[in-house]
Amino acid sequence: MAKISIGNHEATAFVAGFTLMAFEMVASRILAPTIGTSIYVWTSVIGIMIAALAAGYAAGGWLADKRTAPQDIAWLSLASAIAMTTALLVYPSLLATLSVAFNDQRVQGVIAACVLFLPASFLLGMLSPYLARLQVKSLDTTGRSVARLSALNSIGGILGTFCVGFILFSVIGSRETLTFLVVLMVLVSWLSVPRHRVRWRLWVTGVLLFVVLLQVAVAARALQPVQIDTATAHYTVVDALYNKRPARLLQTDPRGYQSGIYLDNSGDLAFDYTQRMAQIVAAAPQKARILVVGGGVFTLPEYLGRHYQGSHIDVVEIDPQLQDIAKKYFNYVPPANVTTYATDARAFLAKAPTAQYDVILVDAFDGDSAMPFSLATSQYTNQLARVATQNAVIAANIIGAPSGVCAPLTASINASYRSVFSQGMLLRVGDRQPSVVQNIIGIYANAHLNWAQSLGQQLQPIAAQPTRLTDNFAPIEALWQSCKSAN
Repeated sequence: MAKISIGNHEATAFVAGFTLMAFEMVASRILAPTIGTSIYVWTSVIGIMIAALAAGYAAGGWLADKRTAPQDIAWLSLASAIAMTTALLVYPSLLATLSVAFNDQRVQGVIAACVLFLPASFLLGMLSPYLARLQVKSLDTTGRSVARLSALNSIGGILGTFCVGFILFSVIGSRETLTFLVVLMVLVSWLSVPRHRVRWRLWVTGVLLFVVLLQVAVAARALQPVQIDTATAHYTVVDALYNKRPARLLQTDPRGYQSGIYLDNSGDLAFDYTQRMAQIVAAAPQKARILVVGGGVFTLPEYLGRHYQGSHIDVVEIDPQLQDIAKKYFNYVPPANVTTYATDARAFLAKAPTAQYDVILVDAFDGDSAMPFSLATSQYTNQLARVATQNAVIAANIIGAPSGVCAPLTASINASYRSVFSQGMLLRVGDRQPSVVQNIIGIYANAHLNWAQSLGQQLQPIAAQPTRLTDNFAPIEALWQSCKSAN
């Protein structure tokens, strides 16, 4: 069997591929707390980074034709580490400024990607053609040499993607992952040419590592807010006054707080929409089995478990780590009659037995489009109907508005439910103006809703043309962007 050996150039190509894809994963997480995680953010990150790579390939090829100096690999690697360090240092203030200066998520995402991620991506792109130029020793082996570098670069990218997504985000977080990538590229710069201008490079390396490690250490000492990365989301835990009461709150996107508890051990539900959902459960004719789609910090499931000990509550929460976060930071103690399923709601519903739930509460969001598109389509509501009993009640927390530019979003989500359930009503949660983004509770059933007439102020039918939302076509992001831009 032939012996396979990997030289410096191949190792550099592998690490560059690892770093590039890991950097792209980190980029989306860096933007999440301030700009969000919608398809617009991903489009900005991917589009700008690909453009930077293309320019880097062209510049690297031009430079490689002008000169063939192995030390250039060391400088390009070190420069990419400096560019990532700069992104690590400036992103909090830059993103805070962009969130105030622009209301359009697309503009925020493109500018942020250009400033934070373009320079490092450009420099990493320059490495590939330069490495190919150095690697090729003979025209007879050009194809094999370039293919070997490309293959190792791709394998590195695959490993970087899986390593960051499956491991690093859950173990050390996005800021620390970016620090790891900086250190990795610094090591590559030394691997390339160990003895070139050693003193000067030692000085640069020392300053660079001191800066990134100091930044991480300072951030780690800050108790509030607490930043948590998991495989599916970025969370911020903060203590603040809410409704003039001390509270601990969870934030998953820049719009506001998504869940939380009061810190006075009262057991009261802090959010008005969860209070309204609790009222719906109390008034529902039957509630032997309750399904909650979206766990949050499990305040509503815990409340229901305590108040209806004869009922069984199933909770579907896509993030397997969120329950542990709720236990650690939000004093969640799972009642004996509450079972949590860490899976996607659609996957759960596809396998769940038919006609078993008397009450279904939907409170799932992706942070940027008011509701994940897969939980807003007619196929999804058909799945809900399949697992609901004949007299079941479905209550959905809808982010939208009864009138104005937000009305099409509200009308479209409402239409998905009404395409399956013959009865429906929309309840106002707060006292905001009809055109302002707010929580709206939709109640749906195939049985009469006379019992729900006393629950609160009903909204008139939404005066907007709905878009038919399907798994194939659900422009939730566009509808939400129009809504958000006007608020």
